[in-house]
Amino acid sequence: MIQKEINTYWKHLETNYPEPTFIKKVKDLDFKKLKKAIDKKDKHFVKRIIKNMYVNKEAFILKRSASKSLKKTIIDLANHYKNKKSTSFYKMLDGSPNFHRIIDKKITKKYSLFAIKHSFYFYNWNIKTKLEKKLKDGVYKHWRYVKFLAGNQKNRFEKNIPSDGQIDRLQIVRYPAGGGELRDHVDPRKNQRVVSGLIMSQMGKDFKKGGFYFKTKNNKKINIENKLEEGDAVIFYGSVAHGVDKVDPKEKLVWKSNAGRWFIGMFVNDSDHVKNRITAKDLTGSVKTVNKG
Repeated sequence: MIQKEINTYWKHLETNYPEPTFIKKVKDLDFKKLKKAIDKKDKHFVKRIIKNMYVNKEAFILKRSASKSLKKTIIDLANHYKNKKSTSFYKMLDGSPNFHRIIDKKITKKYSLFAIKHSFYFYNWNIKTKLEKKLKDGVYKHWRYVKFLAGNQKNRFEKNIPSDGQIDRLQIVRYPAGGGELRDHVDPRKNQRVVSGLIMSQMGKDFKKGGFYFKTKNNKKINIENKLEEGDAVIFYGSVAHGVDKVDPKEKLVWKSNAGRWFIGMFVNDSDHVKNRITAKDLTGSVKTVNKG
């Protein structure tokens, strides 16, 4: 099977080359081209993308990875949760509900990463409403192919519950105008080598300053937000340092507003049933406590 061959190739590279920690180049790639290569089992194309990410320290902007209409879906969902449910927190245990949480300067100290954001968390066992189904369908059309690229089966973890150990979690994120940010960090590679997220805002229209960046060899930032459009995705190996610069920091931060940068994160997490579970790692010294989310 090509999936097993892809996973073996990843293990070969990870054994013989050091993990990339910075980005040398960011390239555009139409998502349909990647999808077509995987559907046609073009292992040479897939291996070339993998080598470019891991050995050549490249990241890819996957153009047109999701419908632009997905933005309305996530904002409608976010507004529903804001209006119907209080900000809250639940560990990733069997039966955990979907929930949302405002993560401000005080709350972020409870996490492994420093972030100012409003996050809305969704689990597959809770996907019931029309809007939730639209979210899942819109994301998984992209995510299944990223999972395959990372050496997993397309539907791996999709039906898991927390007591299985690893689970899929979707996260709608608003980095609010007025200083929403996510400081330098790296993501765990244990369950998901390739990091991906769907861009749901447009710089210049939804916000003016800040946005997504990578770190270079000289520890400088490469902000790529002006290259991104609604519906694009960014993919890269999880050991690469990255973050989100403060969004419109001179504006007033209003949590009830929808102003700012919107994003959909998708990640295979170790649940809270896993002892010593692996989480993302802060690179700035901004936080000292163990991640609760």
